Amino acid sequence: KKLPNLYLRVMHMKYNSYLSPSSAFVILLFVRALSAFFSNISDCDETFNYWEPTHFLQYGSGFQTWEYSPAYAIRSYGYLFLHRIPLLFTNCTNKIACFYLLRVFLSTCCALCESYFYKAILLRYGRDVALWSFAMLLGSCGMYISAAAYLPSSFSMYCAMVAVAAWLLGRYELAIFSVATSAVVGWPFSAALGIPLAVDLLVTQNRPLFFLLWSCVSFMCTAGPLFLIDSLYYGKAVLAPWNIVLYNALGNGGGSELYGTEPWSFYFANGILNFNVVFPLALLAFPLLETKLVLDWLFQSSTIHTRSCRAVPQMVSIWALIFFTRPHKEERFLFPIYPLLCLSAAISLQVARDSVWFLLSLRVPRRLTDFARFFFHWLPLIVCLSHALISASRGIALYKGYHAPLSLYQAMNSREVVALTEQPQLAEVNLCVSKEWYRFPSSYFLPNKRWKLRFIRSNFRGQLPKPYSTYRNATSVTPKDMNDLNKEEVSRYFDLDKCHFLVDLDLPVATELEPRYSQQQDRWEVLLSRPFLDSSRSHWLYRAFYFPWLSAEKTTFVDYVLLKNKLLLVLPSDQQE
Repeated sequence: KKLPNLYLRVMHMKYNSYLSPSSAFVILLFVRALSAFFSNISDCDETFNYWEPTHFLQYGSGFQTWEYSPAYAIRSYGYLFLHRIPLLFTNCTNKIACFYLLRVFLSTCCALCESYFYKAILLRYGRDVALWSFAMLLGSCGMYISAAAYLPSSFSMYCAMVAVAAWLLGRYELAIFSVATSAVVGWPFSAALGIPLAVDLLVTQNRPLFFLLWSCVSFMCTAGPLFLIDSLYYGKAVLAPWNIVLYNALGNGGGSELYGTEPWSFYFANGILNFNVVFPLALLAFPLLETKLVLDWLFQSSTIHTRSCRAVPQMVSIWALIFFTRPHKEERFLFPIYPLLCLSAAISLQVARDSVWFLLSLRVPRRLTDFARFFFHWLPLIVCLSHALISASRGIALYKGYHAPLSLYQAMNSREVVALTEQPQLAEVNLCVSKEWYRFPSSYFLPNKRWKLRFIRSNFRGQLPKPYSTYRNATSVTPKDMNDLNKEEVSRYFDLDKCHFLVDLDLPVATELEPRYSQQQDRWEVLLSRPFLDSSRSHWLYRAFYFPWLSAEKTTFVDYVLLKNKLLLVLPSDQQE
């Protein structure tokens, strides 16, 4: 049922004495802005499935993956159009500035959703659970990574926070609409998060007509515009979310397993890396709540809204049941439940503390009682501080180890580098990548329209993206040499001799197709260099987390380089010499 107005007013007066949602938003916005400027692009899907098509819509050039071919149409231009809105209202002439502007917009959206999420927790569960959840959200490396990511899973994460918050506040219309927006506009599989909310409305509250009505309204309001936009761009009737389901879940295509499989432990390792002590606490929430319900039933007591707390851990459990058992696993697949992990961990702390304090009220030695009360009183603070420190260590390690591509491509826009290409005979400047194709941050980092990204052959044997057609209706033209089986298309490769620049990771081990280009000094000259972590020659702990002084001794770095072709880029002064 909806919360009584009197209860809301009383709780509103109570939380004004603590951290208000508006203050929480300001703090979150500052931290999320750091994510916008300093977090890495950790997934090539973000670059080639979202940044590149957006660049094409904005500037008329970019790469097209097979997912955007009208023959398959499993990605939505409606989703891209939604993210173009902030760029349409700004006079953004610098492409790199546009890139970071959109990231700041995503970070701001995330901070807004988090503050609403925090407000709902505060009103529903009280100060302690809300403050612990806020501290875990703020200090989480997982939230830092996902907040500014241009990915449907991040969009679904925003929607999940709004849906859960609206449900906690009794605003079920908004909760249903948020789940529908997440599933239709963002990621279809995020609809699984709405299962506990649907059960609550259909079974617990017995409101099937209300649920069906708002589900239909929400679907029409989201799927209708999406269908129109996608059909316009693809040149035929398309509902992209349905095509995604057909490809991934119903086997209508090659299936996601073509892009790699991971062991069952992958997500557990990911959870520990990004949430450290919070992750096991979150997984314990469901069994702890069930145990608490048994204790409440046995002793006729209750110190927290135990039944209403069950939905969030149930969401996490449903998500784990679906995705932990799939052979194809990726870090971004967990993004939608990242905030729910923080709330689940806070609920675990509350339930554990209340249960222990209740048991201590029975006949137990006073010395044990004093120790237990002291320990569980300070345990939440210890958990939150430990979580923040370990997450900061993880974030610094990611920046120091893997930020080189963004840093190098940004430096490539310097006047010194661009001046090398200001020659009348150069109609195009060919920037080539070999094994480092998947770390290309996007065409937003190419200095101007004359610069073209080219692929040269490497040990990679999958399908590479292809530049969009130059026709006006390029999005509705079915490109040649594309498949949904991740088979190599040799038409993507460019002649190395025609490359003006080459971006490469200078690893000590070379192969026939991946030589050390920087050592070929008769042809290549190093223009820019940035340090990049060599994970194969670094200790696993020190490459995963940053330890002052120790990390420098236990890790090894190599050069991430921009090379100039000395045979093609010859300045007049060099010719005279």
